[in-house]
This record gives sequence, C-alpha cells and structure tokens, in this order.
Amino acid sequence: MDRLGDSFAALAVRDFRLLWAGSLLATTAFMTTFILVPIVAYEITGSYAASGFAQAGMVAQLFLGPFGGVIADRYKKKPLVLGSQIIPCGIIIVTGFLIVTDNITVPLLFGSTFLMGGTFSLMGPARQSWVVELVPPQLIPNAVALQNMSINIAAVFGPMMASILVLSMGLNSGVLYLLVACLFVVVVPLTTMISSSGKATPPEQRKPMRAEMAAGLSYITSRPQLRSLWLFFMMIVVTGFALQTLIPGLLNQEFGRAESEATVVALIWGIVALPINLVLAGLVGGRLAWPLLFLSAISLALGIWLTAAAPGYAILLIVSGVAGGARSAVMLLNQTILMSNTNPAFFGRVMSWIFIAFGLQGILAPVWGLVADAIGGRSTLYIVGLVVVIGTGLMFLSRIRTRHIPPEAGTAAASIAADSADESPTPPAEPAAAPSTNGTGPQAAPSPAVSPLFAARLAPVALMEDQKR
Repeated sequence: MDRLGDSFAALAVRDFRLLWAGSLLATTAFMTTFILVPIVAYEITGSYAASGFAQAGMVAQLFLGPFGGVIADRYKKKPLVLGSQIIPCGIIIVTGFLIVTDNITVPLLFGSTFLMGGTFSLMGPARQSWVVELVPPQLIPNAVALQNMSINIAAVFGPMMASILVLSMGLNSGVLYLLVACLFVVVVPLTTMISSSGKATPPEQRKPMRAEMAAGLSYITSRPQLRSLWLFFMMIVVTGFALQTLIPGLLNQEFGRAESEATVVALIWGIVALPINLVLAGLVGGRLAWPLLFLSAISLALGIWLTAAAPGYAILLIVSGVAGGARSAVMLLNQTILMSNTNPAFFGRVMSWIFIAFGLQGILAPVWGLVADAIGGRSTLYIVGLVVVIGTGLMFLSRIRTRHIPPEAGTAAASIAADSADESPTPPAEPAAAPSTNGTGPQAAPSPAVSPLFAARLAPVALMEDQKR
C-alpha cells in the first residue's frame, strides 16, 4: 500500500467513514461560527478585548469537560453524539436571528459560545471514544489523525464559505449563521446510519461520577508521557488560538483593512493545513512522529512572529499560512501520539481532560485582548510566540526523560507493537518483565527491535492484506 493508502486506511471501515463525514460537516459549521464570533464582536465595539470576551464562553469546557468524559465512558455514544449535534444547530439559528435583527450584543455572543462550549464538552469525548469502538486497534492512530484532519478540512470549507458569502456577496454575518445551520440537515442522518451505537458501562460497574473524573485525571498525571503531552496540548491551544482572537483587530488597526477580512486569513490557514495533515495522517504511526511534533511547534512560533512582523497586508497573508499550518500539524500529532498511548477504558475521560484546553483558551482570550489593547497587537503576538518556544523546550526535555518508557498494555501502541512482532521474520525479543524490587529479577528494559509508533505505519498494510485473502 502506498503512502496515500496509509493516510486513509481507517476510512475503509464503513461506520467510521459515516462518523468522519458527519464530523467533517458539523465541524465546518462550528468553524464558520467561531471565525465569525470575534469579527462580530469587533464590529460592535472596535476592541481587541471585546473579541476575546465574546470567545470566552468556551470556558464552559473547562468546568463541564470532565463530566463529558465520564458520560462518554458510561453511556452509548450514538445518542450522545446526536444530541450534541442537534443542540448546537438550535444555538446557531438563534444567534443568526439576533445578528440579522441587530439585537446581538457581546454578552449574548458570550452566552452563545458558552452554550456551544457546553455541548462540545459532551460531543468531543463521545465522538473520539466512539472511534475506538468502530476501528480495529491497528487503525486507531490513523483514525484519530483522520478525525483531526477533518477539523482542518473544515478549516478550509468554513472560511471559504464565509469569504464568498460575506465578502464577495455582501451577506450579513447573521445570514451566514442561518445557512450554516442547514448543514445539520445532512449531519444528523449520517450519524443515524451508523450501525454501532457504542458500548455502555453496566450500571453495576459505574462508580460515583466524581470518583471516575478523578480516576481519569489520575490516569493522565501518573503517566509522565501522557502528562507532558496533555500540558503541551493545552499550551498549544491557548497560544495558537490567540491568533484567532487578535487577527480582526490587527487587520483593522495595523493594516487598515476590514475586520471581516479575518475570514481570508483563516481560509489561508486551512488551505495550508490541508495538505500538511494529509501527509501527516500517513506518518503519525512512524518514528518521525515525535520529531515532526517539535518541528511543527517551532514552526508555529516562527509563524506567529512572522505574522507580527509583516510589513504589509500581502505579506501578512503569505506568512500567516505558516502559523495556521503549523498549529494544525502540532495539534494533530500531539493528540494522536497521546491517544495511541491511552488505554481504551479511559479514552472518553482522557479526551475530556484534553478538551479543557479550549476552556482554558476561553479564559485567556480576553487576557490576550486586554494586553493587545494596552501594548498593541504586534507586541502581543511576539509574546505569544515566545510562550510557544518555552513550552516546546520543556516538552523536549520531558521527551528525553521518558522516551524509554514502554507502551502500556492494552493501548493501541502496545497492540501494534505486538502484531508487528508476530509478523516479524526474526524471533521477537522476550517481553519486558516487571521491574524487580530486590534487584535480582529480570531486567525491565523494553526491546529496541520494534518501535510501536513505527509499527503503526505497517499495521494498515497487514490488515488490508488479511482482508484480501
């Protein structure tokens, strides 16, 4: 199988293909509205801080996210995903009517994003944990990567829709909200067509919600690799999405352009991100995953600084693609590596703790806006880029300390490593023994013969070959 086949291997599974298509259209709707929120807020007030405050409603994920993870692990996924698609559709319609009738305010935009953030707290963990049940373990890294890639495809379709309808045709942002809601007419039927509803934890096995939330957090924090990746992901989100907060004001104050042209910048982000993610979807299981993670993070910092230093609008459009492409790449790589090393029993809860990054971004969005009002958008972006560099350095040091830790039994990484060892023409190394407490037992060093992440590249090939027989 060629590299392109590796990139789309998980789409051979029918149910995953339906889930992926529905996720793509739903995310296109969400991405379009998220792009419009800071634009509408800036149009109302002319303030960086107002743009940030309007997006601060995503703080709902910070408080509700952990609950969403427990719910996703307890109950069947299909009803949860359907509900979290229908509710945002209604929110988008109401917000659109408020904009069209000139009744929208920044507090109302905050309320809209708060409600959307609350539904994301349920939809994100439920949808991602459903992936584990729809594809075989060997395809989990590829499936997670494809789910992330759907976000970046939506990042092309969403801004493209906004650019054409708002800038070229002069449509009101509220009308675009109403048109976006129509996408759910397709999304909901696609979800209902999925044959599997997902597994549910038997009631007698359920623990108190608070205990299960704590167990999910403890699972991440007690494992050095997962803990570092989790913290790194949060840093990337709060800095990478600072661009989205600051771009409307930057265009208006530094370049004399309409704030609505932020849709053009977002379109460039998506266009650059799409081919990058297409390539990365076939590489996430290889041993290049970690080096690419660090390269993408440094490229993000560079792109933010280039955006801050852009002398003119045309240059801004060119260099902003570096930041947009790198942001999507580092998020895809980070989440895929993390979930490949997560036990499926904790998938929903781990995803919920990952997604609180967007809630944290909601808190910091108005902070970035206030700083920009005080010292200017360019200076603020220089600070944002510096934070990315420092965070990447800390993540690199953590990787050096933890790179020899073997994958946990039951994870996709461990399963892939085992399958690859079974297919190897040479006898596999003895499995690592449990560490000895008295120093006389067998050594616990993992075998260097097969890298779990490198083996992930080969797994889809083996799976497809088995299907041909």
